[in-house]
Amino acid sequence: MKRAFIAVLALAALCQIAAASKTAAPRGDLIAKGKAFFQHYVELEHAFDPSIADLYSDDAVIKNTQYRADGKVVPLTKPVAKYKQILRDYMKTKARQIGDVSNYTNDTYSVEGGKVRIKVTRYSSIEKVSSPVSMLVGPDATGKWLIYEELSESHQKR
Repeated sequence: MKRAFIAVLALAALCQIAAASKTAAPRGDLIAKGKAFFQHYVELEHAFDPSIADLYSDDAVIKNTQYRADGKVVPLTKPVAKYKQILRDYMKTKARQIGDVSNYTNDTYSVEGGKVRIKVTRYSSIEKVSSPVSMLVGPDATGKWLIYEELSESHQKR
C-alpha cells in the first residue's frame, strides 16, 4: 500500500513537471523575445518617443554609477517613477533638439529565470563615451514585456 501511494505521488509530480514545461517559454524563445524587445527599445529611443518610459516596470530598479571628472565614483539609485518622468520630459524636449542618440554594440543575451539579461555597450553621441549597460527584461503577469532592472554607467570627461 505504501509503494502504491509513493508511485501515485511520483506520477502526480511528473504530471506537474510536464504541465509546467509546456507553459514555460523555451530558452531560445525567451532570447528571441528579449532581442525583439531591445530592438523596439532602440527604435523608440532613436525616434525620441516619450513612450519609451512605458517600457519600464513600475517596480524597476534603476542604478547608475557616475565616474566624475575629479575621479570620484558615485553610485546612484533612481526612483523609477521619477526616472520615467524625466525620460518622458527629456524625449519630448531636449533629446531631439541636441541629437542625443545612443548606439549599441557587443550585445549579449542570457536567460535569468523567466527573464532575459541584456548586456550592451552604449556609445553616447553627446558624451562621446562608451559605457556598459545591463537590463533585465521579461513579461509581466499579462505577458507585456518590461524592463525590471537597468544598471548603467556615466562618465564625465576630464
